[in-house]
Amino acid sequence: ATSFDDSFKYVANVYVRNRHAGSGDGVNLRGFETNASIAVDGVRMGSYKRDLVGYERLEIVKGPPSAVQGRAGGTGLLNYILKKPSFEGREGFVRYRASFNEYDAFMHRAEFDVNLPLGRDTFAARVAGSWQDGDDYIKFNVFRNQTLYPSFLWQVSSNTELLLTSELLDLRTPSRDEGHGFAIYPENARRLIPQFNNATDPITALGLPHSFNMIGPDNVDRQRIATSTLTLTHRFAEKIFFRQVANLRYLFQDSFAYTSENNFLIVRPSSRVGNITSTNASTLQGDLVVKFGLQDWLNSTTLLGYSYNDSDTTNQAFSGIPDAPFNSLSIAALAASGNSGSFFDGRRVSNLNRTTFNRTGSHSFGVFVQQDVGLWQDRLLLSGGIRTDRDHIATRNAVTGAQTAGADTKLDSYRYGLTFKFNPRLAVYAVASVQNDPTRTIQRFNGLLAGDPRLGEFFTVSPYSELKEAGLNGELFQGRMSFSLAYWEMIRAGSVVNILAPGLSMGQSVNIGTQTVVEGAQSDGWEFSAYGNVTERLSLIANYTRMNTGQAFTGQQNAMGWNRTTNNPGRIPLRFAPEWNGNLFAKYSLRDAQDRGWEVRAGVSAIGPFYAQVTGLGLAYVPTEQRSFDAGVSYRWQRYTVDLAVNNIESVPMFITRTSPPRTYHLTLTAQF
Repeated sequence: ATSFDDSFKYVANVYVRNRHAGSGDGVNLRGFETNASIAVDGVRMGSYKRDLVGYERLEIVKGPPSAVQGRAGGTGLLNYILKKPSFEGREGFVRYRASFNEYDAFMHRAEFDVNLPLGRDTFAARVAGSWQDGDDYIKFNVFRNQTLYPSFLWQVSSNTELLLTSELLDLRTPSRDEGHGFAIYPENARRLIPQFNNATDPITALGLPHSFNMIGPDNVDRQRIATSTLTLTHRFAEKIFFRQVANLRYLFQDSFAYTSENNFLIVRPSSRVGNITSTNASTLQGDLVVKFGLQDWLNSTTLLGYSYNDSDTTNQAFSGIPDAPFNSLSIAALAASGNSGSFFDGRRVSNLNRTTFNRTGSHSFGVFVQQDVGLWQDRLLLSGGIRTDRDHIATRNAVTGAQTAGADTKLDSYRYGLTFKFNPRLAVYAVASVQNDPTRTIQRFNGLLAGDPRLGEFFTVSPYSELKEAGLNGELFQGRMSFSLAYWEMIRAGSVVNILAPGLSMGQSVNIGTQTVVEGAQSDGWEFSAYGNVTERLSLIANYTRMNTGQAFTGQQNAMGWNRTTNNPGRIPLRFAPEWNGNLFAKYSLRDAQDRGWEVRAGVSAIGPFYAQVTGLGLAYVPTEQRSFDAGVSYRWQRYTVDLAVNNIESVPMFITRTSPPRTYHLTLTAQF
């Protein structure tokens, strides 16, 4: 996987909100969207775009992450594990990938990764990087990315090591997937929505292709990211360990986009919006682990720790109306032009006014303790943890200096659970977890023009998550394969969604986003997962989920489009939460003892009916079952590997939070050394 969405494709009940990683998360877990749920090596370091070349793997924790010492957004944690130097030997690879799809979009990508031991098990260095240049399948969306992930390891003594890691990224990516997701313009995606799947719908009748982009060029997100992390690890004694982490980071984002979203109008208003954001931040985290054993009937592990985070962010938001005739756009006229870039020649915005200019300062301090006890040779495992945090946040108008929002919050989270092992390869477990998140002050409306009095409307939420889960874990085939069966119930309060609809601002037609609180949200269901090696040659990932979701219904006609007289009067489903989903991915190796020869693989991802949030319609039921097939084959000879992969073989729209790319071919050449 090289893209954000590919990395999650075969994980049970996980969906990516933005293919290009957005602010760094935007992942739907068990019906709930993550928020501020990114960690690197177990330490929260902020949300920003990442490139997978810099990471060994990505860990996904479902449910309130008070289950570990780290904080997150209550619904789950995405923990990126960086590549690090080792003393094992000089090795690495260089790789080139060429990708193209059904719409003749072409993408080049080059990667490298080099590990260099320096000295006699004292110093080691590693550096990974990537270069990417090309077009997305959605027209006018381009990539120009360069990334570098250098790291250095110093083994100070047999008990002490210092590790320095850095992330350096210069990214130019699409600001969003225009024409997809909320605004379902392409015909093959629109026909999944019953309200649009008819001959009289004027937009569906146009037969727009999957690559169609209503709003044209110049939707660009430019990011520059520089982070450095110093980690000190020390062993005081055989069973006493300490880790201290210090991180500094600078994040800059310049994002502008034209918007034009309405699923019912052939001619619709257009607006230009943007954000320029810069952040300076630091994080400190210390963890002390103490282990204790008493013969073979008692084992104890205690974790004590603290974390401190400080950040200063400046944000400027802009909004304006394009000059005539581009203050409104005709889908039919654009389609008649062949969705041509020349259609937009001469488009400009004479008055791109700044709507907000804020500076936000925040700091937080937390302490945590986690206790694990194993009894009778770890036959019975008892575990519990508690964390308390104090957060301060204040937002000021950067022009006047007046404070516009602020909060001081004390947070307490806890977890407790047990595991009982019937034998070394079969166990049952139960866990309960509660997490409070910081009180958030949120601007009610976005997309408004400068001078609109609604820009001053704010509200606060205090998110809260509660999880109860029980399950069965085990191993098959002499331990080559793991499986799990889990049942969960989760409650989430204080979630917020953005509801987009056309409206008037300062006498102009614009698309207005309204932040709405999701009250009383819950999900429950069960998941089955299996992964590992069936034989020495055949490995697979398989999972299946059934899920029920709901949220409180308020108002006669709420922002989701539900009417009390015609729809469920008590509760409505969560958006983007399918009733069922299943994945199967298998890989079969024909290689010899020297790991030379062929390897084949194939996978299918499928989802059942769900409710989508559709611009201008609210929650719309998608009754169609959807699926997507992938396949690939590779051949390795000595140090060289040639790989051919085809994603979405049937070229169907796998629509949930975003529509999936069409059929795409990837040719990858790798040389190892």
